[in-house]
Amino acid sequence: MDSAATVGTTEIKLETLQGRVDAILAERLKFDTSQMRLESGDVLARSQLAFLISNIILDEIAKDTDIAVSNSDLEAYRLEIYGSIGGEPRLPEVLVNASIAPEALNDVLRRDLILRKIGTTLAESGADDATINQAIQTLVTRKSDELKVVVNPRYGIWDPATISVIGTEPAGDAVTNK
Repeated sequence: MDSAATVGTTEIKLETLQGRVDAILAERLKFDTSQMRLESGDVLARSQLAFLISNIILDEIAKDTDIAVSNSDLEAYRLEIYGSIGGEPRLPEVLVNASIAPEALNDVLRRDLILRKIGTTLAESGADDATINQAIQTLVTRKSDELKVVVNPRYGIWDPATISVIGTEPAGDAVTNK
């Protein structure tokens, strides 16, 4: 399997995942990360793969629900983020701390805006936060099942309930401590 995962007909190539991880690690070299609690190794790879998978799923949900995210939406949200982190100059360090590759920022913003728009629509219909979270979880689970997410066993398995890639024992059930 030369892909990290497939989501429906969309393939996430191993090179794409490794490029994302490499970009994050390269950015970390620019900062003192000694006081940061950062993912590394397999955990970092799995979280980045989960991010890539969930972005595809959320893009499909956005298409299904006629949610559009414009460039002006992205720019307005970017300005909102700058305000909340103390200005644009702080962005690189914030991205490092959050294990976000600089080139993935628009993906993060788009993802957040899709979730925000789904939440706003549900809130306008009278849903509370718990109901909104459950509805989003249900949407993600259904879309994951529909698209048939397949993760390269090297990384683990897709868990739509936690929107994450769960590591598995490399030997599977062949080795147990019973």
